[in-house]
Amino acid sequence: MEQVAQITTTTPGHTMLQSLTIVTPDLQLLNLAIIEVVDLHQIISLPEAVQVHQCQEALLLQLDQAEEAADLPEVKAIVQRLNQEEEDKPVFIDYHKNETLMKQVLLVLVILMSFSIQSKAQTEEDALRYSFLDFGGTARYNSVAGAFGALGADLSVLSVNPAGMARFKSSEWSITPQIGLQNSSTQFMGTNATNGHESFVIGNIGIVGVIKAGRESASLWKSIQFGLSYNRLANFNERTSISGISDTSMSYVFAAQARGIHPDDIYESLSFTSGLAYDTYVIDPGDSSGNYYTTQMYQGEFNHRHTITRKGHMGETAIAMSGNFNNKIYIGGTIGFPTIRFRQEKNHTETALNDSLEIEHFSYNEYLTTRGNGVNAKLGIIVLPTTWLRIGAAYHTATKFYYMKDNWSSSMTSKFKDGETYSSNSPDGSFLFKLRTPGRLIGSLSVIIARKAMISADYEYIDYAGSALSSHPFSGSSYNFSNENNTGDINFRATHNIRIGSEIKIAGPVYTRLGFAYYQNPYNLTAVENNDAKLTYSGGLGYRVKSFYIDFAVTSSTLTEDYYMYDPILVGNTPIKKSNTNLIFTFGRKF
Repeated sequence: MEQVAQITTTTPGHTMLQSLTIVTPDLQLLNLAIIEVVDLHQIISLPEAVQVHQCQEALLLQLDQAEEAADLPEVKAIVQRLNQEEEDKPVFIDYHKNETLMKQVLLVLVILMSFSIQSKAQTEEDALRYSFLDFGGTARYNSVAGAFGALGADLSVLSVNPAGMARFKSSEWSITPQIGLQNSSTQFMGTNATNGHESFVIGNIGIVGVIKAGRESASLWKSIQFGLSYNRLANFNERTSISGISDTSMSYVFAAQARGIHPDDIYESLSFTSGLAYDTYVIDPGDSSGNYYTTQMYQGEFNHRHTITRKGHMGETAIAMSGNFNNKIYIGGTIGFPTIRFRQEKNHTETALNDSLEIEHFSYNEYLTTRGNGVNAKLGIIVLPTTWLRIGAAYHTATKFYYMKDNWSSSMTSKFKDGETYSSNSPDGSFLFKLRTPGRLIGSLSVIIARKAMISADYEYIDYAGSALSSHPFSGSSYNFSNENNTGDINFRATHNIRIGSEIKIAGPVYTRLGFAYYQNPYNLTAVENNDAKLTYSGGLGYRVKSFYIDFAVTSSTLTEDYYMYDPILVGNTPIKKSNTNLIFTFGRKF
């Protein structure tokens, strides 16, 4: 029996944009039709209000036509997920009164713009990845959760408040190795998956030299300091796994993406995505001209296994100078040279559970490496109005990554039940671009109690909407990243972060420390389902004598992120719960 689905897309003014009618005995084409009406190229150039309305018209008001035409499980699943009602109810939504639905539809647009199955690697997510920094540095700094903006006399401050370097009374060097333990857990279609990753890095290494004014000097400038340090600002080492059974397939996206491309041209046109699926017989042309494509995964359920492996770091070499004015006012400045080294590999494997299908499984792999170099500046001040109170402030300019280079490739393999296997590899892609990450404002306050203890707090303001991608003059491309930057402006927000820490001298040269940090999620509430803050708990011990010290810290942080394996309309959101534990040691010596 032939099935008929007509999907119509309209604007609020009811101007016809697209009308697609499919008459076919192959029910998988209904899935492809649904994907097609939200194709990025059809909606991305429209104003935001039109985009939202268009998606709702296509996906919510018109999908009931498809449901009436065919009792297709995939269609029902999509309708139920978007409408959040029973499968047997008709789809009707008043989008003016359904704020939750509006958020979901806008989220679809966001993800489609940054969807990983594309030949262009740079997205607004890149800007966020290299803007959302963790506090890294010495063990003492980490043990109080980075609440160090008004304290100083620690090599971590060169990347936080360089005025703190003026608190050094003697020259000093230190080195900080650390062990990272990362764990992640996911749940997809009722199936849980966990993964872990260990790493060993140098979190900080540096040296500061102090030039003191002579005893006979009448100058109010008591000392000048020069410093050089390396701070690890972000650790990208992690591994995440997602597994579960779904009645939708990534191959539906490949088939929809290839629509209208002649089979002879598909590899050249879509050599990183659908061209690989065609070469490995995962998708096939529905006619000789390629007006539409079908997929081998056309019915039944499919076991999904998805892994994301990331390695690398973001570090900063800082050159700083500071001065001590009359032991009351401390000022400092830093020129920072951040570097990015990032590598990511994604593997997506689907195994057909329907014995009647000819295909057994396919695997799609994506590879990305990023290298970047930038520059920024930091200015800071610490004031001591009394012996027990310290007030600090710092300003970090936006970081200008004048050199960013992405290299990417992809591959695909398939295996059929007759024993035949196929593989295809993309060419190597590369692109040179520039990146600006947002500046920061930090206000700090510390209270000293009887010279035996201290309580310190930092407030940090960051506007992640200020991130921006731009073309590099040597890239040979005129692409202006307007879509990516506009998406970032809409979906990223300013955050207010809090760090609180304490230190107590418990016995002679032994110190104990505790800390807590609250980092707001940089996404707008309309952009993600999980908008949880990142929470970090820390603690540590220190042993300090006249010329030598050793510090130890433990930090534990938790964060939940939304992730989409492929088209969010088909597969939905998979929350990734991440926990990170760091064991940090600092060895230092004064001279």
